[in-house]
Amino acid sequence: MPDRDGILRRQCLCRMVPATSKQPGAIAILQLVGDVETVLKSLTGVVNWPLGRARLVRFDDIDEGLAVRLSHDLAQLMPHSGPRILQRLTERMIELGVQPAAPHELPAESVYPEAADRYEALALAAVARAASPLAIDLLLDQPPRWRRQAPPPAQGGGRGEGRASLSEEDLARSRRLNHLIDPPIVVVAGVPNVGKSTLSNALLGRSMSIAADVPGTTRDYTSGRIELAGLVVDWYDTPGMRDTSDPIESKAIDLARQLIERADLLIAMKDHEHDWPTLPRRPDLRILNKIDLLPSPSGRGAGGEGNSPASRGLLVSEPSPLERRGQGEGWHSASRGALGPSYPRPAADLRISATHGTGISDLVTAVRDRLVPPADLAHSGRWLFDERLTQSV
Repeated sequence: MPDRDGILRRQCLCRMVPATSKQPGAIAILQLVGDVETVLKSLTGVVNWPLGRARLVRFDDIDEGLAVRLSHDLAQLMPHSGPRILQRLTERMIELGVQPAAPHELPAESVYPEAADRYEALALAAVARAASPLAIDLLLDQPPRWRRQAPPPAQGGGRGEGRASLSEEDLARSRRLNHLIDPPIVVVAGVPNVGKSTLSNALLGRSMSIAADVPGTTRDYTSGRIELAGLVVDWYDTPGMRDTSDPIESKAIDLARQLIERADLLIAMKDHEHDWPTLPRRPDLRILNKIDLLPSPSGRGAGGEGNSPASRGLLVSEPSPLERRGQGEGWHSASRGALGPSYPRPAADLRISATHGTGISDLVTAVRDRLVPPADLAHSGRWLFDERLTQSV
């Protein structure tokens, strides 16, 4: 008897792309393009697949879900989105000759036939892979902007000419807005015991790092994906920057320095007892932590009381007493050669208490607004969220 699956593998010309985000959810949508009828029959045991009729079926012995044939060469499978279910279902379809593909490898109109045109199809594809909630409404508003402002095909729809219709300002704004789709890297760095891990754990809502007053407690960088006021970022907590004879910790610090070089946003942290860290590049944001341990301006004891800017964690330019004493000195010892001995030691951009939560909301907003400025979100121009927008049909 011939090998039925082997015959299918030789005959089936079908590709599969995910039509939903990789983020956790209840239901996944897998789009099949090609000889979908053959795959549907083999995978579900159902022979008759009229167009447009959704059916509750079994996907072999893997899961139960919905399946619909949308056209002669397009179908959707809607299983539960548990990672093990999707893994087994993908493996089974590969056995049947289905080739997994990334969404950008197929025409957007094939993946999203419900779209009114190519612009809308590309926007839907971007929505499916966007990590940040802030991206959704902005992406859905892009198709009419592209229809109004894109040059007509007669004026050139090729890749180069399409990009030429966008100004340098448009391209720069698009690069920043693309942080809404692909999470940017945010790195927090400082010497040991300034509260980096306490801050990271507070933002993540669970323990991603051991927080203790022992230098070297965080011996490697740790990371977590977190949402900051609608912007999802990959947040990295680095080991304390210091000289050490421990080879393992030294290697971890070297790796952290490489990560710092790649960071989309670098946060330097200090407290009232420690100076700024020595870093391979200038930070984008400077944070003074543990303001709850600073004397309050009124002399009432620990800070965090009253209504001073420092106690409320607001963005301020006035240096703390410790910072004021350091004015005129080098920013840190490694800076003096490059920046000159008279380079002023910078004040903190933001003052917080990671332990008590003071100023955390201001920090969240500051990080989001530096990566995706509010003016970019409010801009009425086009966003180049997909390079295929500049390519001819």
